[in-house]
Amino acid sequence: MATMSQSINFFTSSSSSSRSGTFAVSKPSYSKPYVFKMNPRILEKFVKRSMSVSCSDPDSPLPVLVSDNGTSGGAGVESVNVWSPIAESSTIEVDAVTEAEMKENGFRSTRRTKLVCTIGPATCGFEQLEALAVGGMNVARINMCHGTREWHRSVIERVRRLNEEKGFAVAIMMDTEGSEIHMGDLGGAPSAKAEDGEVWTFTVRALESSLPERTIHVNYDGFAEDVKVGDELLVDGGMVRFEVIEKIGPDVKCRCTDPGLLLPRANLTSWRDGSLVRERNAMLPTISSKDWLDIDFGIAEGVDFIAISFVKSAEVINHLKSYIKARSRDSDVAVIAKIESIDSLKNLEEIIQASDGVMVARGDLGAQIPLEQVPSAQQKIVQMCRQLNTPVIVASQLLESMIEYPTPTRAEVADVSEAVRQRADALMLSGESAMGQYPEKALAVLRSVSLRIERWWREEKRPEGMELPDIASSFADSISEEICNSAAKMANNLMVDALFVYTKTGHMASLLSRSRPDCPIFAFTTMASVRRHLNLQWGLIPFRLNFSDDMESNLNRTFSLLKARGMIKSGDLVIAVSDMLQSIQVMNVP
Repeated sequence: MATMSQSINFFTSSSSSSRSGTFAVSKPSYSKPYVFKMNPRILEKFVKRSMSVSCSDPDSPLPVLVSDNGTSGGAGVESVNVWSPIAESSTIEVDAVTEAEMKENGFRSTRRTKLVCTIGPATCGFEQLEALAVGGMNVARINMCHGTREWHRSVIERVRRLNEEKGFAVAIMMDTEGSEIHMGDLGGAPSAKAEDGEVWTFTVRALESSLPERTIHVNYDGFAEDVKVGDELLVDGGMVRFEVIEKIGPDVKCRCTDPGLLLPRANLTSWRDGSLVRERNAMLPTISSKDWLDIDFGIAEGVDFIAISFVKSAEVINHLKSYIKARSRDSDVAVIAKIESIDSLKNLEEIIQASDGVMVARGDLGAQIPLEQVPSAQQKIVQMCRQLNTPVIVASQLLESMIEYPTPTRAEVADVSEAVRQRADALMLSGESAMGQYPEKALAVLRSVSLRIERWWREEKRPEGMELPDIASSFADSISEEICNSAAKMANNLMVDALFVYTKTGHMASLLSRSRPDCPIFAFTTMASVRRHLNLQWGLIPFRLNFSDDMESNLNRTFSLLKARGMIKSGDLVIAVSDMLQSIQVMNVP
């Protein structure tokens, strides 16, 4: 194809009071459509041949991944990548999996929907974590409901080592326990089976010795006072059901009506006459005393995201953000609000606006609202998050059967497909990756379904049915918003190969992601922490690169570095935007 450089430029004054600008158009050429294929053996070999590095400060411009494969035109998947402390202006940090995938299949083979994996006993080892990273894990989630802080610290250290030695950019999310009502640890047993008709005792007593048979400790002192005889008690959102048949002081006798497996620390909800029982438990604080200690731990360990359970209002999010800033002024921890209660839905918009991200925790949400309302609630949350430019994760029971079986049900695949069609930023595995027998297979299912639905969407040229409202709070932000909306529309109309965005804060990258363009978005940032945050957002391929305010210099250097790695080639058509010099440029790679 033609390699001549043709461009569109739109420049605005750095002064917010100036509204003048220039706009020039010339018709560019564009490259061929893609054909998707993937060779996992080559990908795994590529990643495992990466060499190691030691990095003391991930946010400083220290040694980064560079390539020795010269001017490979795209066949260099077998090439070895080395870490070298060469000049800053000649370095770029690239995710190893994305690089291998792009070299083999081109721009449009990249997956847009991000994948979050909960780390547990089945996946906490270094080799298991590496297998998940190779399989497409973008964010590793640690759940403070389980395990000790020492165990979680070891997982964090392994993820960081994986990023440093193998060239990944996996972010770390810490999920707080929250003030939910839940069972105890079952006396150390991994699980217990409740059979139909059995009578079990739920008690708030702190027993010195081991629990009697068919006895479960409850963490909420007011439990026996809140429930009544005849109430229905749901374990883990209905995985097991009981009927309250008798109350004896602090003990509640219940008969099993729906048998199933009881897991340690499973949540408990009670229903009466078709409605959720909300007595004194509704007054429980969103962030418990244990949660505050866990939050201190997360800040000290430098996690990328802290997810807060059972968020009831924006006030909780704002308070936590102020706390994080006061505890560590240099901290860059993003706050994720988990939507999993009636209160969350009542205050949904203000919670989304206050948060850095949102998680649709369908398991607990399904225990507080009728099951038939969960799908519509999910769609509403996903749409509102996108309108307000807040990343959204769809979580809970996506592939629940794969905890025990190697193949998902067709209904589960359809559920995953619907979340991808709704254009959620990310999908999350919980028990499937934490304690399941087939964590890598479960992740592979999420990846393959996401790729297939995304490709179908593009091939069918599905119309974008959502109108995005203006969200800018200042004139400067309005300019950025208009530039990103226009760039995304142009990218679709011109069938460009990729969008390039140079961003110090990540804001313009998120605006491009919000528009859900057909092509991938290469997000270049100077900060490692911003890069990891962007790894949660739809369609973004985050790179770490030191750059200046000179867009022409940045583009020329980026083209040179990416061509040397075999990730782009002469003639590829790209649109570039920047939050330093607000502009749009359309050009062929020279």
